[in-house]
Amino acid sequence: MTEPSDPAGVPQQPAEQPAVQQPADQPVQQPIAQQPVEPQVQPQFDQQVQQPMAQQPAVQQPVHHPVPMAPYPYATQFGVAPVPVNNNLGWAIAGILVCWPFGIPALIKALQVNSLWYQGLPDQAQISANEAKKWGKVAVIVGASLLGLYILAFVVYFVIMIALFGFAATQVN
Repeated sequence: MTEPSDPAGVPQQPAEQPAVQQPADQPVQQPIAQQPVEPQVQPQFDQQVQQPMAQQPAVQQPVHHPVPMAPYPYATQFGVAPVPVNNNLGWAIAGILVCWPFGIPALIKALQVNSLWYQGLPDQAQISANEAKKWGKVAVIVGASLLGLYILAFVVYFVIMIALFGFAATQVN
């Protein structure tokens, strides 16, 4: 839409439209562009509900993940992550298989090691790992000793049986 211009190329103003007389009891309406802007009194929630989903700003809720404390701050300063303590779970499992009364404390202590480590308690994790190893070794030693005694008793029993009844079986009347 181009404005009419004179031969010199200067645009001319559009002709004024005659003013419409309004009755005195009605307020004068201004064009929408000239009306004063009043702030909206609606809460922000109502504005978000009225807007379509595509126009709503993406509001990200903060996610709070537990962050383990660094047990050795100097190691993380130089980019070296400390290795978690060996939980001695192997000793605990062997203790459960060989002698369960001593294997149960070993298993409990071995399962505590990683949780203590990630809670930022490396000294307690090391103590728990040492306890797991101690109870696991006790269980394996006691279990192996009992198994050895059982085998020894079984051998002695058969030797005695062969000695008593084997002699009688070879004699013919």
